[in-house]
Amino acid sequence: MTWAAPLAFAWAGLSLAVLAFFLLRPRRQRIVVASLFVWRRTIRARADDTWLAWLRRHSVLLLQLLAVVVFALALARPERLATVELGPPVALVMDVSASMAMADGDGTPRIEHARDEAAAFVNSLDDERRVSLITAGAVPRTLAAQTSDRAEVTRLLSGIRAEASHGRLDAALDMARSLANPAAGGIVALFTDQPPAEASDPVYAGVRTVVVGEPAPNVALASFQVRRRLDTPDAVQGVVAVRNDGITDAVAEVLVSAGRNSPTSRAIELAAGAREILVFDDLPAAPGYQAEVRAPNDGLPADDLAFASLAEPSELSVVVVGNEPWPIVRALQAVPAVTAQAIAVDSFDQANSSADFYVFQGFTPEFLPSASAVFVQPRAVPALGLDSPINADTRPLAVADSPLLKSIDVGDLVSDSDVTYAVPPWAQVDLSVGDRALLAHGVAYGRRTAVVGFDVAGPGVTQAPWFPVFWSNVVRWADPFAPLPDGADLEPGRPARLIPHPRADRVAVTDPGGHSTEFTVPEPAVLEVTVPGVYTVRQFVGQELMAQTSIEFAPGLATRPARGGAAAGPSATVDSAQRIQDQIELWPWVAVLALTLVLVEWWVFHRVRGVR
Repeated sequence: MTWAAPLAFAWAGLSLAVLAFFLLRPRRQRIVVASLFVWRRTIRARADDTWLAWLRRHSVLLLQLLAVVVFALALARPERLATVELGPPVALVMDVSASMAMADGDGTPRIEHARDEAAAFVNSLDDERRVSLITAGAVPRTLAAQTSDRAEVTRLLSGIRAEASHGRLDAALDMARSLANPAAGGIVALFTDQPPAEASDPVYAGVRTVVVGEPAPNVALASFQVRRRLDTPDAVQGVVAVRNDGITDAVAEVLVSAGRNSPTSRAIELAAGAREILVFDDLPAAPGYQAEVRAPNDGLPADDLAFASLAEPSELSVVVVGNEPWPIVRALQAVPAVTAQAIAVDSFDQANSSADFYVFQGFTPEFLPSASAVFVQPRAVPALGLDSPINADTRPLAVADSPLLKSIDVGDLVSDSDVTYAVPPWAQVDLSVGDRALLAHGVAYGRRTAVVGFDVAGPGVTQAPWFPVFWSNVVRWADPFAPLPDGADLEPGRPARLIPHPRADRVAVTDPGGHSTEFTVPEPAVLEVTVPGVYTVRQFVGQELMAQTSIEFAPGLATRPARGGAAAGPSATVDSAQRIQDQIELWPWVAVLALTLVLVEWWVFHRVRGVR
């Protein structure tokens, strides 16, 4: 036997309070009587009392002490390891692809019909059956694993929503078979609006399919990719896969556009259930590409639009301004897709410079450039809230999870020439010395800005292993073409602030369902994730597409097995006979015993002994 809350044994100390009240009970009154003749028999019987008589006289006290101790035992939650017989496992697979959001003739979305069918199926199962719940979206997720808690499964079912993506039924069904193998007596039930094309399809082997929804016309983009042509690297080739999910033949138009260029269109005819791949040659190189399919009477617009980009980072131009810029330039040139050049302080012409990223070494320009900027040991910069530097006199402290200090030992950065600055209101501290910053980064006036107070020009520094790693971290965080800075997290219901390129005047965010939201700079641009899928962020300068970035959001949900399930863990192991070793809670029985003792004490005091 084990105890889940052994600290609760301390409640047994209340028995001391019961004893104290017993000892402090009112004393007997002294009464003068004429004769002891009446009391002699009682005194003689008391002298001859046995231990049973003593127990009888103190039965109320003993019952009270015993009730307190048993209550303490119940609060300590006793458990014992026992073998539990489990029923055959059941796995429910819910199709949450975009088509499940379609409304049929009664106006009810298909996903609601699927939830109702799944809930009725769960309620029809025997109580000893273990149930797993899996969603087949862009990223299949296990919401519950082999749990016997029907209320939990019903609650999870009610929260399932359709995603604006193409569901991966094959991967979800593989997960379901691993939790409830049909060959070993398990049951896999799929709730979908897409019946198997062939009964012999191995993907659906051993699966009970429940089809919801009515046939509806729908032509969808199954996939869209772009790549450079092998024979002509300057030309781009687009590959579009289109499928007809309806039950009748359909005529559709497919349009592919590169950046802001006029789209190239192609008309196709698709038989019911057919899939066709179209190749668009000789597309111009552009920051981003868009594909769209148009079909009459299409029942689901959410799968008619797709974005793609070349698997190449945007070319980032960096200018290093200083008297000793070459070590920094060499470190930056080692970063992929970065073109760096060095300019002396006397030769810097701010009016004719249009780089994406600047590094100012001991120099501050008259005006902040329209680009990301890193200031290395600058003098006072009132525009940024930086005071005059002060020599660092102690070892700096690093902040955890700093995007600028990844894979760097902070002890290697320390030198005698380090200087610190008062922390400006726009900055987050990466390295601190007291209440001052040795390294800080943030967004100042819409520009990603960092302040470096340690030495980056000494001969011993430029040969240190951390030197190229540091500048690679800086580029990854300060890249103005990446609207979501390195290290930013995405959470549902919590909008993430986007930081566009300082020269961009408009930002468009397209969710997986194809709905676009535009932000005009300097209006704050945010990315609010609501469903899993790929979100596309496009940045414009006038009518020109400056950059296109795809941000994939696929939240992970932890498996939540309930007590009595067969999820492997420290207190449950499953054997081939479908039995588990599980902790059985005994505290409810102990609590019932304690309550019984209280009732017995009340009966003895009020009914047997009476009030004396």
